[in-house]
Parts: sequence; structure tokens; C-alpha cells
Amino acid sequence: MTFSDPVEVSILRGRLEAEGIRCFVRDEMTAQVLPFVSDAIGGIKLQVRERDARRTIRLLRLEGYAGRGDFSPSPLELKLYRFFSRLPLLKRIYKQK
Repeated sequence: MTFSDPVEVSILRGRLEAEGIRCFVRDEMTAQVLPFVSDAIGGIKLQVRERDARRTIRLLRLEGYAGRGDFSPSPLELKLYRFFSRLPLLKRIYKQK
């Protein structure tokens, strides 16, 4: 998930960690120091381990942080994933983002 407000990320991160879900926050400092570029870099990213993804999505929906379609990939994302999944090196690069 992405956010523009560091406080909002901190609250959600605390909620997930209270459930035993480890989180990693990217670009939080950039958004705090240079708030005008937050949208340009895609906001603050809250990430969880892949093995915790389903549990996290279920919790976010139950708590009202996310709607039904918030985690559905777009048609373009599906096409890109199908393309990259055929090429081992590109698949590894694509999954890191």
C-alpha cells in the first residue's frame, strides 16, 4: 500500500505489527524531508513479507483500511507478470519492485 502521510503509515504499521506481521516502510524519510515530491516517487510504501500478504489484506479489509478492489492487479500488471514469469532473470527483477 502507498500513503502520503507518514503518521497514517505509522498507525497502520503498528496495527500490523501488533498482529505479528513484520512490516517494512520505504520512502518515509523522503516524504518527511521533501513532502512535495512524495507523490512523484509514488508515496510512502508499506510492505510485508510475501507469506504474510493474504493475512495482511484480510486484516486491512476487516479493519476498513482497504476495499475489495484495492489489491486487484490491473490488466496491464497481469500481462507484465505473465511476460516476466517466462523469463527467469526478468521475473526476479520484476518481483523486487
